[in-house]
Amino acid sequence: MVITSLIPSATRHPRARPVAIGDALIGGSAVTIISGPCAVEPGYVAHARATAAAGATVLRGCVYKPRSNPESFQGMGAQGYELLDEARHVTGLPIIAEPLEIEHIAELRRHVDGLMIGARSMHNTPLLRAAARTGMPVIVKRAMSATLDEWLAAARYVLLEGNDQVVLCERGIRTFETATRNTLDVSAIPVLRERTDLPVIVDPSHAAGQASWVPSLSMAAVAAGADGLLIECHPDSEHALCDAAQAISPVTLAEIVRATELLVTLARPSAATTVDQCREAIDGVDSALAVLLERRAALVGRVERIKLDAGAPIRDRRREAEVTARVARLAPHLGSDGAAAVMTAVIDACVTTALAGA
Repeated sequence: MVITSLIPSATRHPRARPVAIGDALIGGSAVTIISGPCAVEPGYVAHARATAAAGATVLRGCVYKPRSNPESFQGMGAQGYELLDEARHVTGLPIIAEPLEIEHIAELRRHVDGLMIGARSMHNTPLLRAAARTGMPVIVKRAMSATLDEWLAAARYVLLEGNDQVVLCERGIRTFETATRNTLDVSAIPVLRERTDLPVIVDPSHAAGQASWVPSLSMAAVAAGADGLLIECHPDSEHALCDAAQAISPVTLAEIVRATELLVTLARPSAATTVDQCREAIDGVDSALAVLLERRAALVGRVERIKLDAGAPIRDRRREAEVTARVARLAPHLGSDGAAAVMTAVIDACVTTALAGA
């Protein structure tokens, strides 16, 4: 256990100390996507299937919900345990859930793979200690008005119980601004990178309060260095029993997953040191290449249709030479000959595909 990981230091932690939730690793080379509806509902298993198909690596499965309004849906409670078990079985994904009381922990640990201490419970030290003593991974969400020091102190309550499987979750703080539900503190991510090696994930859903803003906040969090995202997703958000306005669709979740993979591959340096790690990094680059090649082919097809309508020549050799020269400058490891070979193949394939579809 590294208690000193919470002590401010001039040493930067470019990579977090990984925490495993089931088979999912938070703090590894990939961004972990935790998703699902805000609360477990009667249709939760179908929701879990849709979320898993969209690319989530951990399911959100809260059967207890703290709500500001006592008349709001408070969760299914123990009636939701069977749904958690079935969802975990059919998707093969681990599940996290939030206990509101110490008594909930003993019940939940039989049905989930990790515990989440919600923003309203961050200062509940008995709950933090009880969650820690399970030995399960514990996600500590930042309270809406907590400073970074207070948030780290809450995490320390878990560490001091001998449990170093701790993840920090930024979910937005309360400021004077009312346009969004909360104000996402993106700056917390690089600051925490200097203060701790605990993984940091971000909940853009509670920060935004509106589904249409979640993709942008997700990308901002990943670009800032977040190790994962906690996103509310519902296949029929209009009828969600909890926080319907901020729940995105599985289609949008899949788009965020693809964009996240691309952003991580392009923006973050690889720290691979073994053959397997290098291969994993190469797979990520290849996935990014596939996305970019698909986009390039679509753009070439658009250009070719414009040229055909205008009666202009399809091939522009001068333009192709400029493209190849630019790639050679940007990819010196390929060299001029390598860049020429790669871009000739890419250009020929894109033009051929475009002509076939014209």
